Amino acid sequence: MAARVLLAEDNPVNALLAQALLAREGCVVERVVNGREALEAAARTRFDLILLDGRMPEMDGPETARRLRASGWRGPVLALTANAFEEDRRACLEAGMDDFLVKPLEPRVLRAALARWLPAAAGAARSVAA
Repeated sequence: MAARVLLAEDNPVNALLAQALLAREGCVVERVVNGREALEAAARTRFDLILLDGRMPEMDGPETARRLRASGWRGPVLALTANAFEEDRRACLEAGMDDFLVKPLEPRVLRAALARWLPAAAGAARSVAA
């Protein structure tokens, strides 16, 4: 069965690239454009993994991750950001994200992250109580 991935990315070009790479890896992708929409999607749909852009309108990636964790989400949450500094990485991990991927997303990096985190999703609750 294909992994279900929630992609929160407001930039259409970055989203298209990520969706194409995820599809190539056999994932089924739902895209949203901000953190509020990501929270709503996670509340209504079962996902195996969530990818959050670091900077989005309405609610950024770290705040979205904090709210996902507070709502009971236990599945993997990965940052997908152009902000590649160590302090950015630390802020994402402290917010409850499990990993940190840098844009532009490279196929081998994504493949390694999926291999690392999708097995972990098998035992985790993948949806948030509505």
